[in-house]
Amino acid sequence: MSQFSKQMLGGMKWTSMSMVVNTVVQLVQFAILARLLSPADFGLMSMLLVIIVFSQVFSDVGVSSALIHFQDASRKQLSTLYWLNIIAGWTISVLVYLSSPLIANFYQEPRLEQYVPYIAIIFLVTPFGQQFQFLLQKKLRFNTLAKIEIASIVTGSTSAILLAFLGHGVMSLIVGQIVTNSVKSILNAVRGWKEAPPLLYFNFKEVKHFLSFGVFEMGSRSVNYVSSNMDYLLIGRYLGPEALGIYTLAYQLITIPVTKINPIVTKVAFPVFSKNQHDHPTLQKGFTQISQLLSYVTVPMLIGLMATADVLVPVIFGNGWEASIPVVQVLAVLGILRVLMNLNGSILLAKGKANIAFFWDLGIAILNGISFYLVVDKGVLAVGGAYVLISTLNFIVGRFLLRYLISLNINEYLTAIAKPFLLSIVMGILVYGLYFLVNPLSISNILLLGLLIAIGILIYLIEVRLFAPVIIKTIIKKLKRK
Repeated sequence: MSQFSKQMLGGMKWTSMSMVVNTVVQLVQFAILARLLSPADFGLMSMLLVIIVFSQVFSDVGVSSALIHFQDASRKQLSTLYWLNIIAGWTISVLVYLSSPLIANFYQEPRLEQYVPYIAIIFLVTPFGQQFQFLLQKKLRFNTLAKIEIASIVTGSTSAILLAFLGHGVMSLIVGQIVTNSVKSILNAVRGWKEAPPLLYFNFKEVKHFLSFGVFEMGSRSVNYVSSNMDYLLIGRYLGPEALGIYTLAYQLITIPVTKINPIVTKVAFPVFSKNQHDHPTLQKGFTQISQLLSYVTVPMLIGLMATADVLVPVIFGNGWEASIPVVQVLAVLGILRVLMNLNGSILLAKGKANIAFFWDLGIAILNGISFYLVVDKGVLAVGGAYVLISTLNFIVGRFLLRYLISLNINEYLTAIAKPFLLSIVMGILVYGLYFLVNPLSISNILLLGLLIAIGILIYLIEVRLFAPVIIKTIIKKLKRK
């Protein structure tokens, strides 16, 4: 087994464990909170999440990726960046607090003015552990990262559910976010200060090259986040919190494979790609193999979501969420595209091309903004369709960019991902057909969903066993050797 494969599998094992726990916890949280809270509550929280995550882009001054890319940071440089990170985070906290009237005015939602100050608390706490988190990632210590991630998501979700039971509405979601981010930061900080405490040292000149890299990375992340959340912004602004709540739940459902499974690979891929940044054959082979693995795991999940959405949504979220069913089915295509595109950023940053990532993401953000604005008055389904079209264009052009950067063999890449796509589509068609045959029998939705999922898994496993046995043997062999 190559050193590249060993590094990837070692990190993926622990990140996988974190993903499994986090996904289960998140699904349970959604299922419970959807019955305790209204679509408007979820819509209000979605408006706040746009502010939270967008502010997080700036809270580390863009140097988190620079810490991983540059392999020779001194303790004095790390200390300077640590204190700079805290200054930036506290500045963001003040700006978020002061901007609450502007945010409420943008969304035309007066209630936000009383909620926005609470999320400013997040940026007082997160800077203390942020640098240590990325240093652990750089050192490939994914066992520690996984344990911290699990502890934070379980604590935050438990807090949100308890407060929702007590009738605190949208505040339960806000407190859940505060607790999740705070626990993660505190645990990272405790470990980091114990192992390598920052010095009482600050010299701005010594970290200029980190900041030069970080400016483009921060710019790229900011425009990418605006691009990814332009739908939330415009739906919240023009259609209101209830429509945004319906869209949000559908979006969150289909992005679970993206936000939970993709990081298993991307968190590991960036530092590993960085260590091999000048070896194009290794990068090309690694990118293709990882994309194929992601396709075999996530594409059947998302196509399965499309095929079972009519029964899955009522079972998980209860009555009152039926309007999200067609949105789930459209956005599932977006989820597939994002699964395959998320790895692009790891290559760009590993190659030190944060400037290209910035201008690329800026162009996509502009296209998203224009297309969403033109169709938002037609409803959330139209916004989802526009998102899929722009993402398809992004995917196609992105393959040619990778051919330029790492000499990616596009035919080899497409061949690698074609089989899992075809097997997943066949499985989806058969499951959807089974739904129409069984649904008139009037069995309970829970039993019907269980039947559809079981049959879908069985069909897909048989397909893979018959048409792609090598992938199963390879994964099992590598895991055993690991």
